[in-house]
Amino acid sequence: MFYGQLYQRTSKNFDKEFVFLKIIVLKQKEIMKRIVGLLVGGFFIVSAISAQNEKRNSEGDVNLSVQVPKPFVFSINQDKVYADEFERQFLKNINLKEDPITAKDIRSYLDLYIKFKLKVQDAKDAGLDTASAYVQELQMYRDQLARNYLYDRAVTESLIKEAYDRLKYEVRVAHILVLVSPDASEADKKKALDKIEEMHRKLMRNPTAENFGDMARNESEDVGTKSSGGDLGYMTALQVVYEFENQAYNTAVGGISPVFKTEFGYHILMVMDKRANRGDIKVNHILVRVMNKDENSDAEARKKIDEIAANINSGKETFENMAKTYSEDYNSRYNGGAMDYINTAQFVGDIDRQYWADQAFSLKKDGDITVPFRTNYGWHLLQRVNLRPLKSFDDKDMHSMLKMEVQKNQRSQTSVDSLVVKIKKENGYKLNDKAVNALLGYLDSNFMKGKFDELSIPEMHTVVSGPAKKQVKTEYNLRKMEVFHLADQSYSVGDLCTQLTYNTKPIQGTKKEGLDRLINAWVDKTCVEYQDEHLEEKSVEFRDIYQEYKEGILMFNRMQQLVWDKANNDSAGLAKYFAAHQGEYNWGDRFDVEVFFCNDAKMMKIVAKEVKKGISTDSIRREHTKKNVLDYAYKSGKYEMGDTFLFAPSRILNMLFDDAKSAKPKYRKPGIYSVGPVGDDFVVVKVKAFLPAGPKTLDETRGPVASKYQELLEREWIETLRMKYPVTVNESVVQNIEAKLVNQK
Repeated sequence: MFYGQLYQRTSKNFDKEFVFLKIIVLKQKEIMKRIVGLLVGGFFIVSAISAQNEKRNSEGDVNLSVQVPKPFVFSINQDKVYADEFERQFLKNINLKEDPITAKDIRSYLDLYIKFKLKVQDAKDAGLDTASAYVQELQMYRDQLARNYLYDRAVTESLIKEAYDRLKYEVRVAHILVLVSPDASEADKKKALDKIEEMHRKLMRNPTAENFGDMARNESEDVGTKSSGGDLGYMTALQVVYEFENQAYNTAVGGISPVFKTEFGYHILMVMDKRANRGDIKVNHILVRVMNKDENSDAEARKKIDEIAANINSGKETFENMAKTYSEDYNSRYNGGAMDYINTAQFVGDIDRQYWADQAFSLKKDGDITVPFRTNYGWHLLQRVNLRPLKSFDDKDMHSMLKMEVQKNQRSQTSVDSLVVKIKKENGYKLNDKAVNALLGYLDSNFMKGKFDELSIPEMHTVVSGPAKKQVKTEYNLRKMEVFHLADQSYSVGDLCTQLTYNTKPIQGTKKEGLDRLINAWVDKTCVEYQDEHLEEKSVEFRDIYQEYKEGILMFNRMQQLVWDKANNDSAGLAKYFAAHQGEYNWGDRFDVEVFFCNDAKMMKIVAKEVKKGISTDSIRREHTKKNVLDYAYKSGKYEMGDTFLFAPSRILNMLFDDAKSAKPKYRKPGIYSVGPVGDDFVVVKVKAFLPAGPKTLDETRGPVASKYQELLEREWIETLRMKYPVTVNESVVQNIEAKLVNQK
């Protein structure tokens, strides 16, 4: 079936999964981003593709084989850290500051970087760089990182610009699909093509939106959209397969595209509308679900959302408090309804959710709130927080995002193809047609069926030359004949035969067409593999990032062994540290309380009596929310004065602690108290105990203690490393760096 899940950046804000057209799927899993945050005394050494300076891309491929003596900043044993590496890492981190660079900044970072390199050296000496898990992880990372360098950067830049120019607009499209598998027979492909071309002819005789919708409902094989006349709603660049995007942006509003093919089948699309990108909007959200389809359930949900809206609009309650208390969008509820930035076009294929987003964009200014509105998920309220326009093309974050998206989109194949052409040209690629034709003569029906048998190819091949009466027969070892040459490597017919065994799909077209396609794919793959094998030589940027990651993981693994795991597992050491520093871990005064928030004085009196009788809090809640779920709320726990942020209103805690400090405190004694009006509520407090300030137990503060114990273990480890490994600082080089960078912003 032609289904798939729409990849959405804000899907975490809804706790249901939604099924849409698989055409929209092409959002593959993001390239593994094991960003190594190496915390070294407050600075981070971050290894991430996105952290690289884009200006270094202009270096392109360079030959790094010629080594020029370079000034080093410091050395550990015989290993040197050169000035270019130190400056690169320093500037990457100091960019987080707004003040001009000082000599102190450089000296502080020098100390941190020395510590980092000491840890790396210790990890190597401990054999962690040869551990199988590390080697496997490193290879996995290298494979992922290399993908970002196996393309033609000039071509990629043009694709990035094209994507941005399209992102400036959103187009509303409807489409008709006739399904056909990429592996379908030629007959099935022709049947599908004939069918959709006939539809196209009919549409062009009456190219109206109404006619298109009717045909989509009657003929389209996309079951996800045919009921809505093929309507996908609004889309923008980088959301659908590239072929579909091209047609959407190259077709005029009101126009119908020609028939086009994707991996899913044949399509026709109609552009219904085109508008400027409205940007991204951030909203707070309250959802009241309609649990079933009967009218009573809907009426109850509507009543509840209306009551919530009335409380917010009257100023009695804030949107945040209402969301925390009543919203049934459980992904945003505990953040006061706060959601990530969203845009309409990210919900391609879901008209209901696009309608939801449209309500957000209808709000004119920050703080505005929608009227309650209904979708298939229930009743909603939205509050506008911020509207963020589309970033400029020159924005660094925008460019990095576009680059990443283009590289994992089908359009990236264009830049890969361009890279292959370059590699062929630079490395003396040459195809031997004679060897290909010789092999072609031995291919049989099994090859056409995708069942090539390598044993069917003879070892020797005879070539007959000369006139008929004086023909000369020459024998060649067929399997050793060169098919193509690249750099210093020759690839033989035997190698090609091995490649042909991997193909299990029937050949489309003639025998020669099939063989040529398989050879071209093999050559392309070989060129990319050649580039991959030589990346450290060809790309300074790749080499640097890969080196950072290698060292970062080594340090991380050694820290895991000697600091983090030890702090977690050394219960005796942790207890000893806590005993020596117990005076640093104390509770302030606390109240152990239950707090009942009531709608009016009458309810407060009733609740106080019910609490005294020992009626359960759940029973009390059910009794007093029958008419209105907003009439009653409850909290319980042990609270310090600093916990006022947990209460709305916060004055209830202020009142308790102010009373506790008075000459004749009222609430220190356990009991049930009808406090009266506090803010908009009438409050009953059940004081279980007043807990005076005092020391915490280890169990009550294990996390902070363990963190401090880790810091101690790390300091002791560094002291040991400084004694173990001699460090030599090249003072003149450090001074040169200071002269170059100090006062730079």
